[in-house]
Amino acid sequence: MVCALLVENNEQLPAGWRKALTTEGIALKVVPSLPIGIKSLQSANADLIFINGLQSASDTTQFCQQLRQSEPGLKARNDLPIVLITAPGDYDPAIALLDSGADEVWLQSMPVTEFVTRLRAVVRRLRTLQSDQFRRGNFILQPRSRQASFDGINLNLRPEEYDLLELLLSSPDRVFSESILLRMIWPQSVAPNPLQLSEIVTELNYKLAVAGSPESLELLYGLGWHWRSQPKTLDNHAAQSIDDAPQIPNRQAIWQRYRHEYWQRLDAIAITLSGWEQIPAIERTEAYRHAQTLAGALGSFGFEKESQNARILAAGLHSLELETEANPTTLESLLAQVQQLRVLLGASDALPPVRSLTPLAPASAINGRRLRNQIEVWSRDRQWAEEVATKANLRGLGATIRLDLDSAADSLDSQAIDLLILEVAPEQLEDPLLVDLVQSQPHLPILLVSDSSLPSRIQAARLGSQRFFHKFVSAEVILDQAFTFLEPQVTPDTVLIADDDPALLTYLQQLLQPWGWQLTVCKRGEQFWEILESSQPDLIILDADLPGYNGFELCRALRSDRYWINQPILILAERYDSELVQQALRYGADDVITKPIASSELVARIYNRLEKYRQLQRLAAADNLTGLVNQRRAREVLSLLLGLAQRYRQPLTLAVIQLSPPPEGEAIAPGVHRQQLIQLAARLQRSCRREDVVARWTDEQFVLGFYGVGWSIAIQRIEQVKLLLQQSREASAELVGQAPIRISAGIAEFPIHGTDLSSLTTAAIDVLSRALEKGGDRIVVAEGRSFSTVNEDLLS
Repeated sequence: MVCALLVENNEQLPAGWRKALTTEGIALKVVPSLPIGIKSLQSANADLIFINGLQSASDTTQFCQQLRQSEPGLKARNDLPIVLITAPGDYDPAIALLDSGADEVWLQSMPVTEFVTRLRAVVRRLRTLQSDQFRRGNFILQPRSRQASFDGINLNLRPEEYDLLELLLSSPDRVFSESILLRMIWPQSVAPNPLQLSEIVTELNYKLAVAGSPESLELLYGLGWHWRSQPKTLDNHAAQSIDDAPQIPNRQAIWQRYRHEYWQRLDAIAITLSGWEQIPAIERTEAYRHAQTLAGALGSFGFEKESQNARILAAGLHSLELETEANPTTLESLLAQVQQLRVLLGASDALPPVRSLTPLAPASAINGRRLRNQIEVWSRDRQWAEEVATKANLRGLGATIRLDLDSAADSLDSQAIDLLILEVAPEQLEDPLLVDLVQSQPHLPILLVSDSSLPSRIQAARLGSQRFFHKFVSAEVILDQAFTFLEPQVTPDTVLIADDDPALLTYLQQLLQPWGWQLTVCKRGEQFWEILESSQPDLIILDADLPGYNGFELCRALRSDRYWINQPILILAERYDSELVQQALRYGADDVITKPIASSELVARIYNRLEKYRQLQRLAAADNLTGLVNQRRAREVLSLLLGLAQRYRQPLTLAVIQLSPPPEGEAIAPGVHRQQLIQLAARLQRSCRREDVVARWTDEQFVLGFYGVGWSIAIQRIEQVKLLLQQSREASAELVGQAPIRISAGIAEFPIHGTDLSSLTTAAIDVLSRALEKGGDRIVVAEGRSFSTVNEDLLS
């Protein structure tokens, strides 16, 4: 494990950076001053030093010189990286300290993503400079050649296996979740499917066992992987040095660190039980999985009684799933079991009984932790508000309704909610109270619902509402838009600035980085394309007078490349000139900015261009009617998954789904057919896993892609969709009396029915066509395996 020494005087390291250090597996020791830092290095070793905040120049110089030169009690460390962390205003004085022995200067304002990238680069250099061998017990690892041996036997590891072994051996008392391992072992690419990790762990443990190692990688249920060390005996303890002795993870310490995650699983089970009748089947199954995870994990921590209780709870949930109608007594009993488990596991807060929880209760939750996004629905129309809030709860949100708008406005806590849905009459749009409310909450997404007249739309836009809806738009459409605001952006937008003025670059860096944008700089035109391809920016700013190739030439080159043809490009000019503006627009630029730069104007232009670019990206990959990914994007993702399936010998099942034709003598109006397509798309999306592919393939057909899943499981998923469609029709007053939604599906599995995407889709579409010829309402697998909800005859 890499050990870092942090010298903090009066300034605190940003919280996001501290979390990143932990995530990257770096142990942090904090000291309050440079002299104490020197004393700490005399008694303990460190691999990396951070000095946070500009210290005294003389003290920093003395500190660096003491490290670089041999001092009494302190070995010279010329290979020890020293990183100065400073505010933008102290950047120049900090740069001057590089001559004293410091290695790098990092700005406190840099985003967490940049900090992590720089940190990984430093750690890579550290590993290169480290000794040729790393020892842990009978293991010898050679970082440079990436070779590992146990008791003199070469393990012959693949690169990923070596990285995994090195990581866990260096941190034997730490538990790594799947997501952290994937990110740390494959840091420069898209995280592969967890199935790859399972395969690597299995092969690595096999090689360790063949070499005779009693130690291996072990899965702690619900937490992740850790290094299972050999229990120490008196004999081997005496034979090993303190440094070489394998460390046994402290299970109680791990439990104390992660117990809140298990409490949260219990909370999720309780919430599912409280609204059982309204909860979708897929969420009921998730509650059962939570109980199974608890049963396995609690046993690993030595909680035998609690583990047995969790197994009983899981069995009860499974039985409850099979019942056509839930018994209130059974629900009360299961909820009591959850409450008992919370008490046994040290969670102090008791849960209220099931009858006191309603589908409209906010899911805020228990122990002060927010389990899901919180929204509020404000309307004087109780029926409409309850419909929106109920559907929001069923989709995993915590929704509360407010019928008294005046009191709601006075008590609004924008920190406690993530989004507000506000329904008002047209005359209320100019109410001063409403105007003050909306304009005083610039960071709270507000979706406004009123009549569809043009004056209402204009007034809503003036207020700053993020979205406007007609009152009669369905709750599903409103909630679909709500999720676009509630889903956080995973990575910050990258802005590439091509300019040779160092003062301007510093100014732009200080101006734009606080907005969360990651900046990349190019100072000469000749270097532009190399920097462009390595940084993959979301927006590009080009200086019209850039040395080498000017901004106009680079702009034309970008617009001639199919990959960059739609990228937002801003031209930076020394002065306003109408001919220059026309030339820039003619060459493909989106906008022209003149110097001196108005900071607020530049930020607004960048923000607007990035927002439009993201919208275009979504539209390019999305189907207009259903919002699902379109065939072009689906082909890209399915091809990627097919490559993984081929490489790791995993199944990949493709299902082509289509609405079945109505019975003879019946007809469906075009408007009803369109609504059925939308409902089917929504059900498909909600019934599939996050990693599954759900796409609209043609005007009438949908495609589902299941990686790591065989055709039999795919049949169960589609049967579940059919059941949900039937249940939603029976539960909705609007759909009673309408023709039922009947679907047919053709299924093909790699590599049984095809070895490429074309052969798989052809096989699935062929059997789907045969199913439709037989009247539809069937699920058919290639090679004649057929499953019908109408009758039991198989297709020949």
